[in-house]
Amino acid sequence: MSKLRNVAVVGFAQLPVVARDEHRTATEMLYPVVRQALQECGVHRDGIDYQIAGSTDYMDGRPFGFVAALDVMGAWPPRQDLHLEMDASFCAYYAWVRMQAGECDTAIVVGHGKTSEGDPQRVLNLQLDPYYQAPLGLDPTSTAALQASAFLARGAATAADLAAVAARNRNNGVRNPDNQLRSPTTANELAQSPWAVEPLRQGYLPPVGETATCMVLAAEGKAETLCDKPVWIHGVDHRTELQTLGARDLSRSAGAKLAAERALAMAGLAKAGDVDVIELMAANPAEELILLEALGVDPRAGKPSINPSGGALCANPVMSTGLIRLGETFRQLSGRAGEHGVAGASRALAHAAQGHCLQTNIFWVVGSQRRWS
Repeated sequence: MSKLRNVAVVGFAQLPVVARDEHRTATEMLYPVVRQALQECGVHRDGIDYQIAGSTDYMDGRPFGFVAALDVMGAWPPRQDLHLEMDASFCAYYAWVRMQAGECDTAIVVGHGKTSEGDPQRVLNLQLDPYYQAPLGLDPTSTAALQASAFLARGAATAADLAAVAARNRNNGVRNPDNQLRSPTTANELAQSPWAVEPLRQGYLPPVGETATCMVLAAEGKAETLCDKPVWIHGVDHRTELQTLGARDLSRSAGAKLAAERALAMAGLAKAGDVDVIELMAANPAEELILLEALGVDPRAGKPSINPSGGALCANPVMSTGLIRLGETFRQLSGRAGEHGVAGASRALAHAAQGHCLQTNIFWVVGSQRRWS
């Protein structure tokens, strides 16, 4: 691997995830997290070279609503700016690429959206093939159930495994004050909850939630001045599989496997088990088990620590869930995770996904030390 530019996460802020923030617009939700992230780094917005937002104006019905984010991130003095209709983790990747090209030294990455003002199940139906699958009315829950059925039919897990994974995440999430779900539970309780779509039960799925997030990235030379414990990006890769569900093996995720292998290789690691913490954007337990299989990690081994934050099962705000996973690794490695911190963690892996049934996956490998000297 040729030498790349060292880039670090130096700041992260988010609002606690709620079902509906009744008193603020998406822009008003975004304002305090941008202020907090910049304040923690001791920098004003004029000191940021690049800014990028992940948002979804088709969810809340406000055309070009992402433009309003400029009111918060700053439209003057002029600077490089971009918007993606993707989870903000992918925005962070775009900012990282711009830094590798030498086009900027600092960046803010934000994710926001008023998910409660739309119907995510109906809107996200439009991510499917528009001729054969979207017209059937498939939504993320029904396609996730198709994937879970395929995974169970392959014999890779049992219904009891799904309940156990969901319970572990929910109980981990009790210690995270930013989560929407923070009540302890048991696998047996979750396994007795009503069906959402068989084999997925309502207790295995997160509720609709909304938040706003902001991450600050900085290249070597700047990062050390903005944060006492920068968390350095050691490797990153993302892969996209075919949109048509019938054109891929839903019981596995070839894209996640390849992206993880490439990110780990960039980081100089032989396997995912070499990290201390793994944060996965898995919106149901079958997704988590498929991702862990792609990583070659046994969920029963106890190490690495998997989703100590509670993961997406405790809070799944559209456009921010993946960035929160990367933000959680920053918190873990910089000593900011509080009660759900993993003692002695020095390397972590963060994941984000986009599309139905893990269509697009991105993996980040981060560490407390610089990757390239």
